[in-house]
Parts: sequence; C-alpha cells; structure tokens
Amino acid sequence: MSDDQLPTRQKLAVPGRSRRNAVTGKLKAALEAMVWEGLERKAAAEQAGLKDRSVRDALHKPHVVGFYTAELAALRTSKGARNIHTLAGIADDSENDTARVSAVKAMEQIANQADEKRAHPGAQQTPGLQIIIVQHAPAPQDEPREVFPGAA
Repeated sequence: MSDDQLPTRQKLAVPGRSRRNAVTGKLKAALEAMVWEGLERKAAAEQAGLKDRSVRDALHKPHVVGFYTAELAALRTSKGARNIHTLAGIADDSENDTARVSAVKAMEQIANQADEKRAHPGAQQTPGLQIIIVQHAPAPQDEPREVFPGAA
C-alpha cells in the first residue's frame, strides 16, 4: 500500500461499532436504555457514548427498527401480568365508578385479544372491505313485449 492511499473503513474499524445489518455494541446499549430504562433518545445516546444524531439516523434503518420493535414487544410481554393485577385492583378497590368500568373494559379487551391470538396464531388483522356481488336470475317472461308500442 502506498503512502498516499487512505485506509479502508474496515481497517479503521471503530470499537463498539455494529456489524453490517446487526445491532450490537453502543447502538444496542442505547436502544436498550431507551426501552428498558425509559431514557429519551438523547440521554440514551450519551449514556452509550454516541451522538443523538447517530441514534436518530440508525432508527431509519429497517434492521434497527426491527430490533427496537422486538425489544418493545418483550417489554410489553414482561409487563403484561403486572398490568392485569393493576387493572384488577382498580376494578375492585376504586371509589370512582368510571375508573372501575374502564378497568373492567380494559381487562375484557385484553382477554379478547388473547383469545384471538390463540384461535389464529400468527395471523394479523388487516383492514379491508369485503364486497359480495350476488346476481339474481332474471324473472321468466310469459310473452314477448314490444319495444315501441304501436310501431310495426
């Protein structure tokens, strides 16, 4: 290699940089801080040793969004049982009737969604419209009609 050639990006690999199409190192630490610690993007980036702009730009990449979404799903799943207990406590102990009714409705909705997932695992609900076209057979005619009466 001559002295006037610049080294490749691979030779200048930055410690903590994610592999191509993977979320590792500092980016992973920043995203996990956002999800699990509830930090804002800027604070999570600083904690991980990145700039806010780097994390924001990374969130435009499909594999990063996929990782972030999977972490959020894991958080929702881990909080599921506690949320049910909280709603049950509100439904049982609250003096506010509106809060009690809302808690019961929320628990019913959660139960209905869980039942649908069990009935159709992996199926996603998609918005749509169903149009059914029914053609009826024409009524039988006894005698032919004249198109123009009186014209012959």
